[in-house]
Order: sequence, then structure tokens, then C-alpha cells
Amino acid sequence: MRQLRQHAAGNGLAPAAVGARTRADSLRQLARLAPPAGLATIAGALLVALWLHDAAPPALLALWVAVLCLLGGGRFAFAAALRRRFDSRSPARWEAHYAVLTGASGLCWGLLAWMPLVDPAQDKLFIVVVILFCILLVSGSTLVASTLAFGAFAAALGLPLLARTLLLEARLAALFGLGLALMGGLMVAAMRSHRRTLLAAMHGRNEIEALLLQQKVIFESAGEGIVFLKPGPEYVVSCNRRFAELFGYPHAAMAGMEPWRWHPDREQWKALVRASASTIIAGRPYHQVLRLRRADGTLFWSEVTGMAVSTDNLRAGTVWVVSDITEKRAAEAALRVSEARFRDLVKLSSDLYWEQDANFRFTHIDGPELLLARLPIAGIVGRRTWEIEAVSRVADEAWQEHIALLERHEAFRDFTCCLRGNDGGKLWLSVSGNPRFDDAGRFIGYHGVTSDVTLRVEAEERYRHLAYHDTLTRLPNRRLLTDRLDQAIRGATRRQTRFALLLLDLDGFKQINDRYGHAAGDKVLEAVAARLRETVRDADTVARIGGDEFVVLLHEVGDIGDATRVADKILGRVGEPVADGDERHAVGASIGISLFPEHGNTPDALLQRADHAMYRGKSRGGRTTRIFEAAPLD
Repeated sequence: MRQLRQHAAGNGLAPAAVGARTRADSLRQLARLAPPAGLATIAGALLVALWLHDAAPPALLALWVAVLCLLGGGRFAFAAALRRRFDSRSPARWEAHYAVLTGASGLCWGLLAWMPLVDPAQDKLFIVVVILFCILLVSGSTLVASTLAFGAFAAALGLPLLARTLLLEARLAALFGLGLALMGGLMVAAMRSHRRTLLAAMHGRNEIEALLLQQKVIFESAGEGIVFLKPGPEYVVSCNRRFAELFGYPHAAMAGMEPWRWHPDREQWKALVRASASTIIAGRPYHQVLRLRRADGTLFWSEVTGMAVSTDNLRAGTVWVVSDITEKRAAEAALRVSEARFRDLVKLSSDLYWEQDANFRFTHIDGPELLLARLPIAGIVGRRTWEIEAVSRVADEAWQEHIALLERHEAFRDFTCCLRGNDGGKLWLSVSGNPRFDDAGRFIGYHGVTSDVTLRVEAEERYRHLAYHDTLTRLPNRRLLTDRLDQAIRGATRRQTRFALLLLDLDGFKQINDRYGHAAGDKVLEAVAARLRETVRDADTVARIGGDEFVVLLHEVGDIGDATRVADKILGRVGEPVADGDERHAVGASIGISLFPEHGNTPDALLQRADHAMYRGKSRGGRTTRIFEAAPLD
């Protein structure tokens, strides 16, 4: 958690805000699990009553069942109240209320050990103890999001049970007490571990959402031109609209353009590449002031800044920022006026205008004919936004927040949803609206504008894909592999299963690169990636983590023999020659294997030990499989 807070602070985010969202998410998690927990409480009480109906006083047993059923119903009420009236500024109050409720439930369960039985045999008490620990185990899994609620439940359940144990015969009391201590310790350790994992996942998700929003705002609002270039040969992958405007080209014409076109001559572009190479390879931003050429041939002074997307893989491309520093203040003033006029024209020519009545039903839609033709107008007019069948990709929480805002008659901006068009395609729409009032101040509905943001959303999805996948092989990269490993560890821990990690390094790849060039090497890497995907199951993960290193994540293996059999298949497939025109390239592989949980319980540990095993095999000639061993071989 400390590392997450430091990372958030280092990226200009507010750790307190992210932490507050995480705490609110924890409460929502409690609310989601409260109804099942309440149902389990009621069902458990009825089952215990059925089992003890002939062994306990009927009136006392009925009272015990009634109280537990009431407390189980209280969990339903808590979940409903939190959904209706939750205020993120007071999470502690909600958590305290739920802790009182769970504490009362735990006390009621704990008092079961004091239920007077007609036949107070020790076997009955033993079964009661087992039942109580099962209740603690099941309830603990629903309370993992709150230490306070779990602590209240466990303490209230455990204290009566401990007191009852102390009244037993000394030898039996010692035996029961030791069992209570051991099982209680295991339960607390497991719940703490699960809580840390849950909070880390929630915190990480909130941090990533905040960071993505920040990066999106920076990209869209930047006053400089930004372009993403790919090498070999250099060409434009994408750029922002300001970059196209800066050079006088249509934005749609930028993709695929060669960067030397923006220079007075090709020699200046080549000189820029040579001068920036060492700095960019070192992972630092490169700055230079030089004159560039617009589409009409006019020259202007500019400041350019370039940096590699990944220093480990320069083929991933570079990002360049270009600023026009010619008559800077005058140019900026003119640009602001031009952009304001441009936005007005865009609103008139490309946005939809709509109106709603006081019940939030659409009554009128108008706009560009091409966009209107794609909309299912008949399925929109007369309906509320959340009643339109063609609308999708909006979370329930977002709908609830939007509806609550409408009912408060407040303005809203950029509510984004996906709509299925008449042609079957997807339209991403950004909706903004203001409330309308009559002369008497009575609310009469909403009106607003809707923008088609499909291209922007699809571009963002492509950027997200680039962030988590290798650009050459399209396999998951190290970042996505680490996330998959975290999920695999949590799943295997929950299901008590194993999984295997295979780290593969190609033998003979450098010689192909040196002799035939990087194009041949890339062809080999693409062929190896395809063969790895064909060799393993769809549920398994194949990733490229850099250079000629690949990782295969095998889910739910029975033992190490399953992993070695897959590794043998991989060795055979990788060893097949790769056709490249008239050439046939042959490579081998050295594979290191680590197994969860035997060889580690974190992504870094499993990768490090698989890497260690791989290098032991590589040092003995390669083209082999090695399993991690804690002690060196003789």
C-alpha cells in the first residue's frame, strides 16, 4: 500500500483522494456481500435449529433463531441503505454501523456454545465448535473488506466460545483451547492476507483510472503538436490535431507520412536522427531548436523534444513534441481565436441537439443528416436514456449517479455511452446537458448536445492495447504478464491449485540477427510467437518480455511433469526451421521452469527462479529444459 501511495504521489495524483475512493470501494464490496451473508446467516440458523430441535429448549432455541434471522435481515437493510444514501465523506460511520451488526451476529453465534442441551455430551459440543468455526470461515470471507467488521464478528463469536471451553474438564479444555488458538491464528492471517490483496487491487484500479484520465486530458488539451513515429522506415502512427495544424496538413492525411517532409531537406532530418540517437537510447528526452517546413513550403522556428516509447525495444517507436516559437505570443493569441471559431463551427456542423421532457424522455433530436441516419431514432424518442435498448457499455453505478444528478436537476458534461447504430456498428457518444425551467421556475426537462467520439475512444483503446502488448508479436508484454501472474496467484491460492511458469530464451537467435539482419530476426520472433500460441491451451498465457525471451504461463497443472511435457513440445516446435524466402533459419530454446507455490508466491520470485533455471540449462549447452532447484546440482 505504501508503494501504491508513493506511485500516486509521483504521478501528480492525490493519494488522499485515491485512498478515499478505495475506502468507498471497500464499503461497496461489503454492501455487495451483505445480502448473501444475511441469507447464509438465516439459512445457517434454521439448519442448526433443525439439528438441535430435540436437544435444546424449544423456547430458547426459537429466540436464538429469531434474533439471528433479524440480524440476517439487517444485512439486507444495510446494503439497501448504503446504495440509497451512501456519502463518500463519511465511510467510517457506515463501517462502524456494519461492525455493530456483524458483532451482534458473531455474539449470537458464539452463544450457541452455551445453549443448554438435554444430553450435554462432549461430541455435541465438539460439533458445535466445528459449526462455529465454519460460520467464522464463511463469514470472514464476506467481511474481508473491513478489518473492523471482521474483528467485531470474530471477537464476539470467539469470546463466548472461549469462556465455554474454560468450563470443560482441564485436559479437554486445554485441547479445545489449543485448537481455538491455532484455528483463530490461521483465520486472522488468511483474512489479513486477503484484505491486503483486495485493497491493493482496489487502490491500483483507482490509481490507474485517475492516471489514464490525467494522461487523456494532457494529450487532448496540449498546446504543442504531438506525434508518434515508428522506425524502419520512419512513418507517422498517430498525432494530435494540433500537430497537423502546425504543419498545415489535414489530420486524416498524417497517418503513414514520412517525417522528412517537415524539414527543409532530408539532410536535416538525418542529422536530427544522428544527434538524438544516443540520448534517446539512454532513456532521456532529446531537445533541439531548428527550422521546420509547413505544407505550403514556409519555414518556422520550432522546439522539438523526442523520447523513446521503450528503451528496451526501440522498434516500439518514439514520441515527439513540436512547439512553434515564432512570434509566440501573437501566434498563441491568434490560435485561441481560431480554435474558438473552429469549436463553434464544429458544434453547428457535427453535434446533435436534443430535448427531453420533465420525465427525462427524449422529445426532439436534430443534427447532421449523416449522423442522424445512423441513429435508431424510433427507439430513442419517447424513451429515457437508460431505457434505450441500443445503449450499452455503461456500468450500473454510472447509471445510478447519472439518474441521481438528473433528479437533482443539475447540469452534466461528457456522459459517455456506446450505442448500436442502424448499420449494426458501434457509435461512442459524449452527451452534455443543461436543465430547463419555465418562467415560474418549474423544471420542464433538459436540452443539450451529443458528440460522436467514436474515433477518439477507438484510438484510446488502441493506445491501451499498445501499452500492454508487444508491437512485433502482439503478445502480452511484461506489464500485462505481471497482471496475469497476480491474477493466477490469487486464483491458485483460492482454489488450492498449482500453475507453472516457463521462461524461454532462444538459442542461436543472435547469429541470425547478425548474419541476416533484424528483418530476418523479426520473422523468427513472429514465427516462434505463433508456434507458442499453437502449442499451449487458449486459457494459458504466452508473453514476450524483451529481446528473444518469452514466457508461458500454464494454469492449473497437476505436477511438474505436466509442465515438462509442455516444455518438450515447445522445444520440438521451436526447433523447426523458419522459412524466410530462400533461407531457412534454425533456432533452439533453453527453458527454465518454476512452479507455484513451491518455487515462489510473487510474480518477481517466480520469474527470477524460472530465469535462474533457464540460465543453468543455457550454460550447459542450451536446447534443454531445467526445473528450478534451490541447491546447485553436483
